[in-house]
Order: sequence, then structure tokens, then C-alpha cells
Amino acid sequence: MRKILILLFACQLFSFQEPIVYLYVLPFENIDSDPTVEWIAPGLSDMVNGELKNQPGIKLKTKEDLEIVMNDRRLMMRQPRGSRNFLLLGKFKRKLDEIHVDIQLVDISNWEEEKTDKIIQKYSEIPLLNQNVGSSIRKMISSYIPKQINKNTLTYSSYSKPKIEKKLDPVYSESNKLVYSLDSQIAELEASMDALLGARKREDSIPEKGVTRKEYSGWNMDFNIDERIEYNPKNAANTKMLSTVLDQLLNNPYDIELEKPELIYHNDDELYMTVRFPVSYKLKEQIIKDMLTNLPYTGLEQNGSLTVFYFNKESFNFTEKVVNRIKSGDYRAVPIIRIYDKNENILVVIADSPESYIHSKNSSRVLYIPQNQFSHLIEFTVGGWSMQVAMETVEINAVYEMILPVSQMEEMNNINLKFVKENELESFLDPLL
Repeated sequence: MRKILILLFACQLFSFQEPIVYLYVLPFENIDSDPTVEWIAPGLSDMVNGELKNQPGIKLKTKEDLEIVMNDRRLMMRQPRGSRNFLLLGKFKRKLDEIHVDIQLVDISNWEEEKTDKIIQKYSEIPLLNQNVGSSIRKMISSYIPKQINKNTLTYSSYSKPKIEKKLDPVYSESNKLVYSLDSQIAELEASMDALLGARKREDSIPEKGVTRKEYSGWNMDFNIDERIEYNPKNAANTKMLSTVLDQLLNNPYDIELEKPELIYHNDDELYMTVRFPVSYKLKEQIIKDMLTNLPYTGLEQNGSLTVFYFNKESFNFTEKVVNRIKSGDYRAVPIIRIYDKNENILVVIADSPESYIHSKNSSRVLYIPQNQFSHLIEFTVGGWSMQVAMETVEINAVYEMILPVSQMEEMNNINLKFVKENELESFLDPLL
């Protein structure tokens, strides 16, 4: 009898729990397996979780949780009475410059489709796509979320004694109003006298810029056109993100991979060997991803491996420092390779640049090899109102080849690659040569 009572009490207590909507979110499917848009999938799933994680009455579940429930459907019977279990399925694909996303809400109890939605957005407006997906899913699931009871609302019985509201004496209230009115009038009189004598200007006599005001001559507004163009406080957040990305693009945009040297023996001359150093150059993938997902660019063009981003002053504040650096070409740099022996003496210097004066140099101290295999994979164009960033998502596979005596080749111990600014290239090479 005691066990039965305990069981009944537990069931009754469990039945008092509020119903919950369990939403199982699976990763969005890239229908065409297009590698260029694969990075969108985790962003869409994260948007769903971010949109609903703090929503009362909803518990988000993963693919692993779904497998557990499917293996033991009795677990659904232990949920609070009235709870619902839904599976959220999403898939997407790219059509030219558009991203098509299909969303499907399925009831797990009977595997029937409850609701569907389709979202189409420009590929250049991924942040807006994420927002639309989040709001669409919230709208689809909102009708199933149980209404929450406000536990902070207090109820009183009919025999509760109401509190007696304390009322101020009318004489006291009127006297307070009179004192306040007198203080305001005295302050106004002092301000008027000071303004008349020229001791100070009244604040209301100084027109506020950017605000429409009614005067005897009509409606007027003062503004500062230079301030509007040069700096807009609303663009501060976008400008900060752009500055972070530009710092990487201007200072360290490349991923470099050095491979072990290849040795080629000469059958006709045993005293010399050909040494080949393979090096690969490519832009950092994270930089391109940050520009696609985080920056509200105003335009985007793609032509094969070439991607061009457009930014303007409607969304960003272009600092004078960045503009001058881009216009001067100060950011442009080329790779310089130095090969050292075991005593850290330089044996070989390779300068990879198209500049003619670099190819005219020679040295009696080291083996100097001018090359022209590297090409800039990023280019900036900036004007008074807009900025363009062009990037090529290709990999440059350069091979630097040289013929060395076998004795000198055996002394090689270390290779170093460093990017040197073009305007500092000559001063960097002269001490080495």
C-alpha cells in the first residue's frame, strides 16, 4: 500500500510539470555538395540554436539525442504531459548568386510533416539569410509553445484585507507645487538676465545640428557636411570589424608551406647537384570567410577564382591612416628566401619580384637568384567614397631551383622565407649581397 501511494504521489507531481516542446535540430544539408558554400551549414544551425536557446518552453536537442529517443521511444512517455517532439530538417543549395533554403518541421510521434518554409536570399547577404532563417523557425514553432504562467502574480482570497492607500494632505501637495514653480521661475529669470547682459548664452538659443526646428522664416536645420562624410558614429561597429580584417590583409594575408628540398644528381658531373625548393602560397581561408560572413559589404562579384568586395562610406568610416597606406602601396610585399649553413651563414638569397632593378643585382658573397614566380593574390582600390578588395582564391606552387657544389649543398641546414615590403626591398638586400 505504501509503494502504491508513493507511486501515485510521484505521478501526480509529474503531471503538474508544464509541457515542453523538444526540438531536435539536425545539421543543414548541402544538397549539391558544393564545397564553395559548405561553410554556410554550421552557420545556419548556430542561428537556430541562438534564436531559440533562451526561449521558455523549448528544449533544443541534437542528432545524438534523436538517436537515443528512436532507440527507446519509451523515453517520450516520461516527458511532462502535453509535451511535443519535433524534428527540424533543413537543406540548402546555391543557384547563381542566390542561396535557397528549405525548412521542414516533422512531428516525431507520427512522422507527419507539420510545417514547411522556403527562404531565398542573395549570396552576398549571408547575415540577412541567417536572420530570415531564425525568424522563420521561431514563427513555425511558436504555435506549439505552451503559454507560460506568470508565477510572480499574487492572488488574494475574497476575505483578504486590502491595504489602505495613504493620501497626502491637499495643502501639502499644493505647497510643493508652488515652491517648485517659484524655483523654476527664479532660475528662468536669472538665465534671461545673464543672456541680456552677455554673461552667458542660453542653451535654447544655440541651434542643435541635425535637428529640424520651426522659426518665423520656416523650417530650418543646421548640419556639418564634412562631419557626415568623414565620420558617422553609427558605423563604428562595422568599421571596427573592417579594421580587424584589413590588418590581416595588409600585414599577413598568406598561408605559406615550405617543402623539403629535392636533390637531383648530375650523371655527367658528380661534383654538382641541382637543388629544388618547392614553396606554395595562398590566401588565408579564414580571412575570406570573415569577409563573407561578418562584414556588411555593399557589393560582391565572383568570376571563377576572383572575388571582389565593395565597401562604401554609408556603412564604414575609412580612416586616413588606412586610406593613405593603400594609396601609397605601402602594404605590398614580396618573398625573400635565405638559405643558411650550420653556422648560420647565408649561402643563398632568392628574391622573388618582378622589379627590373632586383634582377640586375649580383653578389660575390652569396649565390643570388632573382625570380618572378610569386604574384600578389590581393589588391586594393580606394577612392573618396568607396573601397574595393579583390582576392584570388588560387594556390601558387613555386619551385626555386639552383645548381650547387655537392660540398656546399651538404652544408645547408635551414631555409627562411620572409615577406619584405617593396619600398624596403633594396635596403634589405644590400647588406646581404
